[in-house]
Amino acid sequence: MKLDKLRQDAARIEAFLRKAPRAVGQLAVREFVGNFKRQSFQDEAGLEHAWPSRKVRRYRRKSGKSKSSRLVLTKAGKGDRGRALLVSTGQLRRSITVGSLDSDSVTISTDSAYAQAHNEGAPGRTLPQRQFMGASRRLNTEVITYLKSGVDAILGQK
Repeated sequence: MKLDKLRQDAARIEAFLRKAPRAVGQLAVREFVGNFKRQSFQDEAGLEHAWPSRKVRRYRRKSGKSKSSRLVLTKAGKGDRGRALLVSTGQLRRSITVGSLDSDSVTISTDSAYAQAHNEGAPGRTLPQRQFMGASRRLNTEVITYLKSGVDAILGQK
């Protein structure tokens, strides 16, 4: 009797683990897209790295008839007002997908031409690093929680 239960549990765990890469991929995509909302990236040590702000000239001095001058928004400043970093059209954020799956691994990728430059930075082009993909403690914790809760549910544990 116990041996049959053990075999059934093993088969259910095996079936769960076959589906796990797809679910883990979806967790990763959700985490990386979430970095756009958070405007930061959490590394493997759990440190949160806020993205550097834009260094666009947003204001210029406007002289009037009086001797004092005032600051007015430039055209670039008006376009960036209220806009999140790395989000103009949303194409980069939408391009993050599950690239490939096999029985024990998943690859997250993007087909955006400028994704690597933003994720790694481009020092020669004064483009700061604004990492949104990579190894993350938050993601690792989510994956471990997902796998543990799935196996625990099969085994009837809390």
